[in-house]
Amino acid sequence: MQSIWHIGIAVPDLAKGQEELSGIFGLEWRPARVRRLTLADAAGRPHEVECHVAFSLGGPFAVEVWQAIPGTPLDIPEGGGVHHIGYWVDDVAAEARRLEGLGFPGYATAGTTPLLNRGPGGTLVELCDRHSDRPSLRDLFPPESEFAGQPVLGSAL
Repeated sequence: MQSIWHIGIAVPDLAKGQEELSGIFGLEWRPARVRRLTLADAAGRPHEVECHVAFSLGGPFAVEVWQAIPGTPLDIPEGGGVHHIGYWVDDVAAEARRLEGLGFPGYATAGTTPLLNRGPGGTLVELCDRHSDRPSLRDLFPPESEFAGQPVLGSAL
């Protein structure tokens, strides 16, 4: 069984989105981060993005919220709501191939690394490498990961 560790939601305004989700679910937040990266969409078009993102504190899984970037794979989904479900994998490339075989073609990559796959019903899934450290999210890693532990909230990732 795969280990779901976050649900991703794109919002028009990051601060307002955090406030609304806090009001509904009582969430508290890790410090917001800015991630600059190049994403390629399903057609292979590159998108240079600056993503303003925050993750909730606590578990058993996190809520990831970011300010939507129109015209990119990080835009708000057409129907609104949840953007993707992220889960831990041991081998990102092998899992991307497995998903392709299940009818979940690639939707976005970060450089050459598979990032998002889209299922027949439109569900997006994010492949998250449990062997790649994200210090501020260590409490969300599966227990068998070498990075499982206390989060380093002041870290860059």
